[in-house]
Amino acid sequence: MMSFGTDGAGVSTQSSVDPEAERTSKRFCVAPPPLSPIMPQLTPLDKLTGNHYFVILRQLEGKIRSMRTLIMQRNTLLVEQQCLQLREELMSLDSELVTLKSNTFLGAIDFDNLLSLEDALHSTLMCQQNLYELDLQQLRSNDPCNTEVPLQLSIVAQGNAGPVFKEKPIGPFTLKIMTGATVTQVRCDPVQPEIVETSQRIKRNNSEFENQRTLFKENGMVTFSDLKFSSGTFPNLIRLKFRTTVNVTIGQNKFTKTIESPHTRPFISMTNTGSQWKDAAGTWMKEDCFGDSYEVTLPWFWNYFQKHFLAATKQDPQSVKRCLYLRDLSFMLQAKFGQGLEKQTINQKEFQQLWDWVGPSIKKIRYQKHMLWMFEQGFLACFVTRQEATDQLAQEPVGAFIIRFSERLDGEFVVSYNHTSGVRHYLVQPDDISDKKRTLVDFLGQNKMFTYILQLGIHPTGLSWQQYDKDKILDKHYKRPSSKQSKTTPISTNPYDMQLPV
Repeated sequence: MMSFGTDGAGVSTQSSVDPEAERTSKRFCVAPPPLSPIMPQLTPLDKLTGNHYFVILRQLEGKIRSMRTLIMQRNTLLVEQQCLQLREELMSLDSELVTLKSNTFLGAIDFDNLLSLEDALHSTLMCQQNLYELDLQQLRSNDPCNTEVPLQLSIVAQGNAGPVFKEKPIGPFTLKIMTGATVTQVRCDPVQPEIVETSQRIKRNNSEFENQRTLFKENGMVTFSDLKFSSGTFPNLIRLKFRTTVNVTIGQNKFTKTIESPHTRPFISMTNTGSQWKDAAGTWMKEDCFGDSYEVTLPWFWNYFQKHFLAATKQDPQSVKRCLYLRDLSFMLQAKFGQGLEKQTINQKEFQQLWDWVGPSIKKIRYQKHMLWMFEQGFLACFVTRQEATDQLAQEPVGAFIIRFSERLDGEFVVSYNHTSGVRHYLVQPDDISDKKRTLVDFLGQNKMFTYILQLGIHPTGLSWQQYDKDKILDKHYKRPSSKQSKTTPISTNPYDMQLPV
């Protein structure tokens, strides 16, 4: 059992710092401006991009620390006034952040910072505010034993959730014992995870996690860095909660209490990424984006879609290699619904239609050899219409080609190329890219019809294209030469070439 004293804010009087918590506190990519007693009149977006919300959080933290002093002085009237004022400020900030992501198309870094702000607001500031309100009840009560103990097990940091392969680490999770100002000492048993909100079968199969029993450090924090599921949960989303038993001292009174953390973000444990990833990733995105809502605003959807797209393409939102642009969103909306950015909302049914179309393509980019590299470098143009490809290739030499998403068929890629007979569009066949046996790079290299690969660049004024000799770009990734071509016969009613002309 770990024992530690508290300073009333749920932290140890020791000077040790938890590395995971320190890493989390540094997620803001821009140094915040210096504290100022007067906050300039800025829009919510200005506050976010200029890191002024970080300043606001620091000011609120200062108010929370000062409240502890008032509680220790037993100044009930002033504590009550401060609690009401602080709660109003916290709720106002929370509402402003929700409105911002509902009404504004945000960049990847800005949205990641907004989510970090929300995490800090809910897991630390609002939690501490609730504990001090329990302290206020203690001050008012003639019998403190009849009031709720001001104690909370809070998740202060957690890694990306979503689809994970069974027996691979999830998280990490950093938890913290937070206390009210009246708590003088806490002694904790080891903390353990538990599955919630799922079937008995899944609970039974995952009743024993790997690396699940962890002790608190002297600073009242604990990190699960290597927690693993023992079996799959697909297609079910699951969440965890953490539980520990504590002995608490408040003045002359001692209590023993079992406390639980809030639920984590949802996970799906897969047993086969090939057959399960697309549905697992879609289920996770729908839950994260919609929650209990059937319909969300288009900016809200965009912000969460980009977050999940970056996770699917293995990108750090603070260091993006290739993000999505609003023209990419417009491309997807036009392809599926015949509307662009003028569409104001997305509902769950429409999301499912959109994901059934684009999800399989993203899965190929994520898992098939060399495709992620080609996407990051712009050699998989992807979000380009048939007409845009035709117009560009008409200006290029014979043999130039563009690789894009099919606008008609779910999860398919098209090679648009300039032939002697004009611009044509070839639908890539399953036999053309059979995973590791024959990659897209091999297919492109083995077909003499394709000579110059076009690289996509996106700028505020529109698209730009750079032409390269395909062999200079792809040669290092070629596996083996072959003259074998697809033997699929063309279908006259199909808008794509199903085989390449001789």
